[in-house]
Amino acid sequence: MKILAGDAGGTKTRLALYEQTHGRERGSLECRAVSDFDSRCEPSLEGILRRFLQQHLSHGRIKAACIGMPGPVVYGTIRATNLPWQIEEKSLAGNLGIPSFRLVNDHVATAAAIPLLGPEDIAELHPGLEDRESRVFALLAPGTGLGQAYLCLDEHGRHHYFPSEGGHVEFAPKDELEFDLLKYLLDRFRSRVSIERVLSGPGLVNIYSFLRDRSYCEEPAQLREEIEAAHHPAAVITGHGLAGRFPICVRTLDIFAGLLGSRAGDVVLTYLSTGGLYLGGGIPPKLIGKLREGVVVDAYLRKGRLSPLVESTPLRVIMNEHAALLGAASIAAGLR
Repeated sequence: MKILAGDAGGTKTRLALYEQTHGRERGSLECRAVSDFDSRCEPSLEGILRRFLQQHLSHGRIKAACIGMPGPVVYGTIRATNLPWQIEEKSLAGNLGIPSFRLVNDHVATAAAIPLLGPEDIAELHPGLEDRESRVFALLAPGTGLGQAYLCLDEHGRHHYFPSEGGHVEFAPKDELEFDLLKYLLDRFRSRVSIERVLSGPGLVNIYSFLRDRSYCEEPAQLREEIEAAHHPAAVITGHGLAGRFPICVRTLDIFAGLLGSRAGDVVLTYLSTGGLYLGGGIPPKLIGKLREGVVVDAYLRKGRLSPLVESTPLRVIMNEHAALLGAASIAAGLR
């Protein structure tokens, strides 16, 4: 069976063709083609899908599809977060002539891949305990925005995937610096400040701007000019921070890592996801060197009276950049 899988993000839409040979295990889903599209340059998802399918007509008719989208899917309809797209599942399926079609939250697609990931797809930051309950798993995914999802294993060994908009909860500071960061962002945005404002690509820039504007760190003229000219300022900050250049970039990554670890621990407490907390999205794999330094794990484990629960829970980074596609293909393979 030919399957179309998609991961539509605020920056990039990635599409893939899979062929299902038997079952829904990873070995039965063979990827035949993958292409990337700039989401911001496309007026609609349907246009991207048509271009991709036209390029790959030789692979045969698509029998099932699953597309992960940023935002909540309600009754088969989604108004994408960070994109000017509103999509209706049945209409899109009919227009494309695909018999079985499912729209899901993009992080549900990534969560669906967790049972299919091998050791080579994972970087472990904290091992947890072997003697723990492993029925609930959670995903925290900073990228263009901040996503969450979780999955549960039932008594029959089946996985059930659930979306979450937990990336939009309030930013809760823990110390004097973070309280100052919150005040800075409140003054800047003149509205509530969600955790996504600090844990995302734009969040990295917000932290950097805070350190500069509140005079915690100096911004060298050379760095300012480079950031002003950059198409992706967060990438410039990250690159210099990982290389140990410019104290303001290093400190930005330290603050980001601490906030990420703290939020990851909160997610474990929210879902009791003792099966594991997985860091997905585009940012954690790029910061793996920084995340291994210990700041993120220290913040992850610092949960007061509930610290032992978090300590028992593994903290892992998904390194496979096609995880969302694999999960979407797995979901599509189960559609009838």
